[in-house]
Amino acid sequence: MVDEQQTGKQDISKIDDDIEPLIIGLLENKDALTSLLNLLTRMRKSGLIEILDDLSSDYLPSDLEFLTTFLTSRDALVGVVKMVNVLAALSHSLSSETAGDTLKAIAFNSDLIFDNMVSGAKNPESIGLMGLYALLKDPDISAGLSAMMGALKALGIALKKVPEK
Repeated sequence: MVDEQQTGKQDISKIDDDIEPLIIGLLENKDALTSLLNLLTRMRKSGLIEILDDLSSDYLPSDLEFLTTFLTSRDALVGVVKMVNVLAALSHSLSSETAGDTLKAIAFNSDLIFDNMVSGAKNPESIGLMGLYALLKDPDISAGLSAMMGALKALGIALKKVPEK
């Protein structure tokens, strides 16, 4: 029998033994692979693959060592952990029905809010003490002031819990 190094050929049975588990794995996960290929196709059609390719050619491999050092540094890891904590807190805070409804009410009425803010700043009215008292009787202004005072109180309570450096 001639040695593989002498003939430059590999034994076909060894190749089949290496490829068979790969083919079985591909067949078992064909739905996931099809989804991945569809995603890559959509990314290519949208131009995202080209953008990523351009970025990688502009910054890699010369900056790869810097990026690797930076991304594995303690500062970067601490930053990522803090960001995840903030995102978790934000996600938690937005999960309550009251928070979601409040943000929707403000967002859907933002044009009115911003228009009134800009109009008030550009056309200020001189309001005396009696005029201010009359404004306080307006139910919308009273509701807004009560909401802001409640928010300020809750903000004060929350900020007292933040540790000082």
